[in-house]
Amino acid sequence: MDVGKESVSNEAAVRFADAAMEIILLIDNTGNVLYGNKMAKEELGYGEGILGVNISALMPPDQQAGGGQDEPFIERLGKLGEGMMYRRNGTCFPVSLAVLGEGARSLLFAVNIAKQVETERKLARVKEEMEETLKVRNEFVANVTHELRTPVNGVKGHVTNLIEAGVSLEQKRTLDIILHCCENMSAIINNILDFSKLEAGKFTIEKKEFNFYEMMNHTVETNITAINAKGLHIMVNIDKAIPQYLIGDELRMTQILNNLISNAVKFTDVGYISIEVTKTLQFDDEVELFFVVSDTGIGVSKEEKDKLFKSFSQADASTTRKYGGTGLGLSITKQLVELMQGSIYLDSEKGKGSSFSFYVRLNMAQDKDDGGKARGNFEFLNQAEDFAQDDRAEDIFKFGTKVNAEEFRDKMEKLIICLEVGAWEKAETFAHNIKTLVEQGPSEVKKAAFRMEMNVRKENYEKSMEQYNKVKALYEQNSGGI
Repeated sequence: MDVGKESVSNEAAVRFADAAMEIILLIDNTGNVLYGNKMAKEELGYGEGILGVNISALMPPDQQAGGGQDEPFIERLGKLGEGMMYRRNGTCFPVSLAVLGEGARSLLFAVNIAKQVETERKLARVKEEMEETLKVRNEFVANVTHELRTPVNGVKGHVTNLIEAGVSLEQKRTLDIILHCCENMSAIINNILDFSKLEAGKFTIEKKEFNFYEMMNHTVETNITAINAKGLHIMVNIDKAIPQYLIGDELRMTQILNNLISNAVKFTDVGYISIEVTKTLQFDDEVELFFVVSDTGIGVSKEEKDKLFKSFSQADASTTRKYGGTGLGLSITKQLVELMQGSIYLDSEKGKGSSFSFYVRLNMAQDKDDGGKARGNFEFLNQAEDFAQDDRAEDIFKFGTKVNAEEFRDKMEKLIICLEVGAWEKAETFAHNIKTLVEQGPSEVKKAAFRMEMNVRKENYEKSMEQYNKVKALYEQNSGGI
């Protein structure tokens, strides 16, 4: 009965072994093969002749060497993990090895990994080729961008000289447009160069001491002209617990903030730009700063958010046509933030503005604390107006509300001044702002605002003034007065 059971068990084991996709050999303590499964017979080319073949004939000499004198050959094989096996015809192939059992008999398992090894070699070659291609491309991009800067700077210099020499109003307008185009071209060149460096892994973050409050003030000053040109409000609120002197990359910090603020200005026609900075963590000499840059601009939908931080991508193709840009700014910003051990987030809703927040880790400068005396000396810091209240931010686009009426009156006053002095470019900006402010009003008000903007674009003074008075009267009639 016991013999029968053993026979049935052996038959089942043989069937199982023959169905396996790996080579299975049963070997005695002298290295002779007692059994080989179907895969072993086919792969090694011995067929039924596999029985009695010594394992040393199936392995190259270097795999048979090594180990102590008393260490069995089969145990040394088990320690290899990977090796080579010979076929009967003398050809060989790489295998992954495993050995089970000790003493009189052992099982050797071998898997042909030739395809895997070849795939890894191909992947390694492809990786080398890609790295070489990327290196050549980045060098090309770097060279081209550097070469482009020369003519762009030349055009800017000559245009600036022409303006300073004195030109007519119409000529100045044309030259200003050329200067604006040159600035845009410089920004694009810088973005492409930065992106190329980041991709190549050549972008490093410096750690130097800098005055944090001076950096913030300079950043706002850099953007204030564009903010004022669009008639927007600016609020900056800085946590006084932040040390004045920090250690980090001031240039890249400024670049991150400039990208976010310029984006906020670009996509906001009416309302405000808000900048808040808070110290959220301090451990020994390391501090974590949390920044929030908010606006009341066009916003982005939930579906569009994922695209924003990808290279060469913007939320909507129409955005590129209307506002311009390469789609690299936020991608670069994200990578710079991550290089400073931080992360960046976006909270936005279509038509209701955006709020970009990020945190970075910096170090405090030693023995540089001034007790906070110098932190209030900068023009733009902690100038939080009543306008910054959430209710006001929400109500700005609601026709006839107090804040909507205040904004309407402010933009109308600025528009009339521009019309009187013939500043048509700024007049067009304020006319567009007014159209945005009455977007939720009655159709007659919206139509009048639209006609006013069209006449301002055509630089028609008489019709612009006519529509100006009409918009003002209609707003007053429908909102209860301004």
